[in-house]
Amino acid sequence: MRIPEKRISLAVVAIVLVAGCGQLEPPEADGQPTANAGNASPNILFIMVDDMGLTDLGSFGGEIPTPNLDTLAIEGVRLTNFHVGPICMVTRAMLMSGLSNREAGVTAHNDPLRSDVASLPERLRALGYHTYMAGKWNLGLSREQSPAARGFESSFALMPPADNHLGHSNFADDFGAYLENGAPTSLPEAWYSSQLFTDKLISYIETNSGDGTPWFGYLALTAPHWPLQAQEDWIDRHAGRYDAGYDVVREARVRRARELGVLPHELSLEGYVGRAPRWEDLDASKRAGLARAMEIYATMTENMDMHIGRLLDYLRESGQFDNTVIVFTSDNGASGSDSTFAPRTMPRTDTNNSFANMGREWSYTAYGRGWAEAAMAPYRDVKGALHSGGTIAATFVHHSSVARQGGIEDTYLTVMDLLPTFVDIAGGSAAGSRFEGRDVQVVRGRSFWPLVIGEAFGERSEAVPWMTVDHRRALVRWPWKVVTSQAQGPRPDGPLQWSLFDLESDPGERHDLSAEHPDLKAELIASWEDYGRHLESL
Repeated sequence: MRIPEKRISLAVVAIVLVAGCGQLEPPEADGQPTANAGNASPNILFIMVDDMGLTDLGSFGGEIPTPNLDTLAIEGVRLTNFHVGPICMVTRAMLMSGLSNREAGVTAHNDPLRSDVASLPERLRALGYHTYMAGKWNLGLSREQSPAARGFESSFALMPPADNHLGHSNFADDFGAYLENGAPTSLPEAWYSSQLFTDKLISYIETNSGDGTPWFGYLALTAPHWPLQAQEDWIDRHAGRYDAGYDVVREARVRRARELGVLPHELSLEGYVGRAPRWEDLDASKRAGLARAMEIYATMTENMDMHIGRLLDYLRESGQFDNTVIVFTSDNGASGSDSTFAPRTMPRTDTNNSFANMGREWSYTAYGRGWAEAAMAPYRDVKGALHSGGTIAATFVHHSSVARQGGIEDTYLTVMDLLPTFVDIAGGSAAGSRFEGRDVQVVRGRSFWPLVIGEAFGERSEAVPWMTVDHRRALVRWPWKVVTSQAQGPRPDGPLQWSLFDLESDPGERHDLSAEHPDLKAELIASWEDYGRHLESL
């Protein structure tokens, strides 16, 4: 790891970003882990939250109180062009593999990582790191597919993609929704997701505190994912705050984000077209329900920040904060689901979605398309889309080695870059097609740690392919992007209608340039088809 010799003074909070990626068909190489440098290697804390919008944090333009994350973001560097997957398990597969989700073997909820993937914790353990995880896994359900089987020394994992946040689990005890170190476990009597997962990670770090071995901690919080639920002493914290509606909040957030410099200069609300109805066109009952849902969402986000603050306080009090790199991100754009949403992967046993019970036990509250657009605008679309509103995430890195502390970095990065970045920080290399005596896929991402610490970081020329679970497709070769419409159906053999955008001059993806650049469009589509053939060869 190339860290300046000045004393490390800041922790780096884990983020869910999508960093620069490798070639469509990476060259064969045979890289082996580099021996760990012992105490010279810093701890790495990666925090990924679930379904949080781009402008929810105050440091990215929002009004929700998030002082702990804002302090880290403003003292570190904000990565304002960091892209994750459009949906949770896609991002988590990319994070753990450094590959696209299809290369990693993940095409649907609960798919496990392929055996020819050398996972992030496996690589870090080979470099001498303790590896800890608490929170959402979403990469398989069995013990053999669990975090414990893929390199985590200690883990407490929600295996399915979602559950309640308090009161009870929606899964029967014999389902094994929660595994600790690979074995089924039960929830405590009184629990709240953000508190429980934070407590677990702190306990794992404390177990080996002082042994001189660096650690990697992955805090995968499920807040503020649906169902929106809050503890009773928090639930009315933002009562009345959102009565003006999402149109007003959207304008205020975009204005503040532009003032903070976290939006491209070329991007504004001019030309933005959302799909939610205007707030003033909703009846009084609908407005009241949506305002209440947003109050609970804001409460969950503020509470999440508080628990992250507890973790940071523990690191400070135990003398570990100054030697910890912290990265933070979300797993996709804000979710536009409403309270009728009932996924097959999460059984609903009983409900009480009355206004009085919103956000409490047995409620299944979601805040709808309008608030999601308020959190992602002026980028196009929301969670589930391959437009930037589905993939751009509030991301930052905090550490004394950050070259531009307090600065903004707008280089195009993707979540596939996190694995090689963390391995780089740990003093190793993620290159090569062999790992610990077995053949593995060559990592697609590339380390962006040189960019963070102010070293040379060349312009990206490689194409970055994307594909969602329902066969929507996109490919970015900066600054150009080809993408199929979100309206495309689930038929993989159906006709694909591609659009072409220049993300540098048009980051909001307003103007399809297919007619102006047909040869370029054809070239990028051909690159995507090369990627498709590569998938078939695996």
